[in-house]
This record gives sequence, C-alpha cells and structure tokens, in this order.
Amino acid sequence: MPQWYGGSALNPDDLIAPPEQWRGQWCRTKRWYARVDALRREATQHELDANDLDTILAFFQNCYHLRDWISASRPDLTNRLDDLFQSYFEMGACRDICNGFKHKRLTRPTHDRDFNLYIEYDYLEIMGGGGSNPIKYRAAFADGEGVRKFDCFELAERCAEAWRLFLRDTGLETDSEPVMA
Repeated sequence: MPQWYGGSALNPDDLIAPPEQWRGQWCRTKRWYARVDALRREATQHELDANDLDTILAFFQNCYHLRDWISASRPDLTNRLDDLFQSYFEMGACRDICNGFKHKRLTRPTHDRDFNLYIEYDYLEIMGGGGSNPIKYRAAFADGEGVRKFDCFELAERCAEAWRLFLRDTGLETDSEPVMA
C-alpha cells in the first residue's frame, strides 16, 4: 500500500482516518522547527544566507498550515483553534508571516499588514567581546500603539511550543516531550 504524505491523491480517507490526517502536518512542522533550531546555533557563529532565511519562512508557513489541517481533520476543534490564535500574539504573528510571504499584499492581517522581518547589527555583542555573531534576526509587529519585537528563533520556538500545548490540552497528542530538541 502506498504511503500518504498529504494532498488529495489516492483518496487519503481510505489510508488514514480523517480525524488523524493532521498528524502528518504536525510532523512536518516539527521537522521544520528542528531545522530552524539548528540554524539558531549556526547564527551565533556566522551570518545566515538566503537559503537559511527561506528555511525560517518555511517553518512559519508549515506552522500556520497546521491550523488548516487540524480544522479539516477535526472540525469540532475550530473554536479552540480560534482561541489559540487569539490568545497567543505569536500565533497571529506566525499567520501574518505565512500569509505575508504568500501574497504581495496582506489584506486581512492578524496584527500588522506592514510587519517586518529584518537583520539587526548588535554593537553590544562586539563591544562585549562575547565572540558571538553580532547579526541578529528579528521580527516586528504593530501592537496597538506600540511595536512588539521578537528574535525570529524565539518566535519560532514560542509558536512550536504553543502548538505542543494546544495538542496536549485538546488530547490530540499525549507526547510530553517538548518540540525543542
């Protein structure tokens, strides 16, 4: 029997029960997070290249798409998914990143249609002599009258952890091991 990785081919409902089909996307999200976590360590020593930044974006895209997979597999959890994205600023930021890089213009942002992913040079890193790469990878989102800023790697970690907690709290995943490797 063929192995199913997602999509609509081969009538997946015959291969995997619909309430379980979200699991493949969760596994993809965890694999992308593992790649981002490896980049976090690399970024302390040298500047990341465009391929590395694509990996970070791919994590946020897969992370947000998990919502669609769970909603389609478990419609009974739609309200809980809405609560998750309303309760965690980071999950709304994940949505904005995903949709912002999918579309030229973000017309219905969660937080900020003009959010920014940017590189910052940390002069204090050089002056402190810590030996770490002074280039930092950041994200910024409007939040009311202010701006919320994140380290991109910390934002990814918070999103992955929010999913882990959601899956645990809804009884979908009983694995107590954190997403962070």
